[in-house]
Amino acid sequence: MPPGYVRVLMQRNQNGMLLRAANDLLEGGSPVGTMGEYIQRNATPDFLIDDEFGALPLWDGADQRLAVSTRDRGEKASALLALDKSNKFLIRAYVSPESLAKPDFNDGEPVWLDPDVRGQLALPPANKATGDIEMVRQDLNTAVLQDNSLYGAGVAVAIVDTGICRPHLAKRLGFNPDLDVGNSWTPPTVATTPGHHRIGHGTMCAYGVLAVAPNVTLLDYPLLLGRPAGEHTVSATIGEMMSGYLKLIWRWAVIGTIPQTALVVNNSWGIFHPSLDDFPPGDPRRYIDNPNHPFRLYIWLLTAFGADVVFAAGNCGGGCPAAVCLQRTTGMIMGANAYDEVLTLAGCDIHDARVCYSTQGPSIAGMPQKKPDITAYTEFLGSKVLRGPRGFEPDTGTSTSCAVASGCIAALRTVQSPTATDPAAMIAALKATALPLGGAVPNYDYGFGIIRPVAAGRSLGIIP
Repeated sequence: MPPGYVRVLMQRNQNGMLLRAANDLLEGGSPVGTMGEYIQRNATPDFLIDDEFGALPLWDGADQRLAVSTRDRGEKASALLALDKSNKFLIRAYVSPESLAKPDFNDGEPVWLDPDVRGQLALPPANKATGDIEMVRQDLNTAVLQDNSLYGAGVAVAIVDTGICRPHLAKRLGFNPDLDVGNSWTPPTVATTPGHHRIGHGTMCAYGVLAVAPNVTLLDYPLLLGRPAGEHTVSATIGEMMSGYLKLIWRWAVIGTIPQTALVVNNSWGIFHPSLDDFPPGDPRRYIDNPNHPFRLYIWLLTAFGADVVFAAGNCGGGCPAAVCLQRTTGMIMGANAYDEVLTLAGCDIHDARVCYSTQGPSIAGMPQKKPDITAYTEFLGSKVLRGPRGFEPDTGTSTSCAVASGCIAALRTVQSPTATDPAAMIAALKATALPLGGAVPNYDYGFGIIRPVAAGRSLGIIP
């Protein structure tokens, strides 16, 4: 990014070049050539267009036109979400603050910030596990899930993170987990391939899912490695997340290449401080407190077509916030992590005590306030992706609790299709059957309580 410039997502009118650039992305090709042509014809001193980003369809008005049903998912999606049905597209650009302040910038079309996001990993103060994965399974009563054949077979789980190391998972779990390479996606800036990324945060999250639902099919989406050219942090931007979500929407809802009957999308990431959003509160260009940001349409489309989307609450709780929170502990559930359409997870240890860094509600002003939704387990010895001076580190952060909850949902989805129970109904069932803690329910520490998948299965009629 040029010094002093701001990275933004800009809405532009449809034309043949943007259609081709979007199609390049969906076919796995590079949009650079097409976007180079677009840049030549739309050159301006006000901003620099990122030719590697391509163009993302906005399907304006899709949320109003779509009658929600998963019975004819492919037919409805292909009719509604064809690229030429989108009158508007998003491109990424780098803009000087002076240009951005012009009232007629971008010909008056909307502009949104494209801020950094990172994984929600937090080390406990003592860096000491409170138990192990077997204790987590006992608390979740996974034996009853398995007695009822709820292993996650026929369910795809997309790990939107830093990538999966499948050999490490096989070593830790004692079996080689199923991975759909063809329906995974690796950003073009990443050299490693699905299932063979560096051991780290994404592998930890995949482990949390598999520990509860071992028969799921993993989809590897290392979007947190998809940083813009020239940046070298293990982070990404909302634009990268939207690019990956476009692939999921297309494959799940439109062309149907994801063959499983259910899809769970695990998001153990978020924006970690409001200072990353450079615009003042109330500015429509912001992401963190803007319920009308275009990313919400992408998440809504996935849920409308039956996918369960799960997010971590964050690690900025009042007791011991992670260092990246810069001591801010209020209004720290932000952006997509606060959307109504997603299930937002707080974290507790195996003794059911809220971990001190688990972010508390309410969400940031301007967003749905009643978050987190429920709580799941973290701070246990499980994946062993990290080793410190005292041995293996525990799996920590609301990243881990998010993954455990995704595994619980995947187990229930083994037989409970989104046709029978849509994502909103699944969220309602998990809230209604959670173990209530923290006083009046819901509350801002635990939400509705600690996840109880067996109770949820009974309420759904799939466990006697």
